Amino acid sequence: MIPFPVLHWRGDIILSSDLAIAGERTAFYSAVHRGEYTAIYRGVYVPTTVWMASSGDDRYLMRIMGAAHLDPDVAFSHHSAAALWRLPAVGAWPRHSHVFREHPALAARTSTFIRHSVPRPDDLDLIDGLRVTTLARTVLDMAIAGSHGQAVVMADAALRRNDHAIEGVPRTLTTVDDLRHELSLISAPHGSAKARRVIEFADGRADRPGESLSRVAMDVAHLPAPQLQVTLVGASGRKYVVDFWWPAANLIGEFDGDAKYSDPAFLRGRTPEQALRDEKAREDDLRAAGHRMSRWGWKVALEPRRLHAHLVAAGLRDR
Repeated sequence: MIPFPVLHWRGDIILSSDLAIAGERTAFYSAVHRGEYTAIYRGVYVPTTVWMASSGDDRYLMRIMGAAHLDPDVAFSHHSAAALWRLPAVGAWPRHSHVFREHPALAARTSTFIRHSVPRPDDLDLIDGLRVTTLARTVLDMAIAGSHGQAVVMADAALRRNDHAIEGVPRTLTTVDDLRHELSLISAPHGSAKARRVIEFADGRADRPGESLSRVAMDVAHLPAPQLQVTLVGASGRKYVVDFWWPAANLIGEFDGDAKYSDPAFLRGRTPEQALRDEKAREDDLRAAGHRMSRWGWKVALEPRRLHAHLVAAGLRDR
């Protein structure tokens, strides 16, 4: 691969505008034609090998950084701010970078940017050298603009990091009262009720997106709200933290996402096979102590009627 001037940040970003020599531009576009570089925005490229090896999160972060070099004055908001804060996405990240519309003359939408006309806040944070809305404002913007499930996932994650810091972003304490205060500062007549519903439902004890979406499905299905991250004792005397607990039904609920058997944070040095054996032993121990248990995955968590039928069959009653 021919070396070109690059911006090192989560992969080597190349701006065609930095290729000042005609021969250099010719060589670069020949390399693009051969598939060695991938355009992520017009005039912004990354090596194809880097792009193909990157996660969806990192691909979107590369787009954001590329957008920042196209317009250094932007302040990122909404989805882009959420990605910079390392909040979890529901589904794929968008292609566009979301920023504030600083001047009415600027187009609200281009091939690179979606510019929001909502007032830009006075307080901004700095992440990876980029100006971004505060964590509380980011959650509120997503609560107004995004789906309810997506907003709850992000709100839960934002509240959870009070006790579980995320590497690479500023340490910030965000409470439900902070979110309520932020909502009072935003003039959003068509989104205030929607955002308020997210704020009052958010719970930082939800450990992962699958748990947050399960909570949303339970609420839609009119199931009783569970206790979250409760410590229970198995027949062996060992203590276990369970995802969901309904004491009246003596029922444990566990969300089983693929990450439990593939994410290094869950595996903690174990093989997927050992993690599966450990999980079975854990369940057997809790059942032996007299507890009932129900498990489900993404397909059930995303469909309230299926989750309702699943939990009712396990012994849970409607609220």
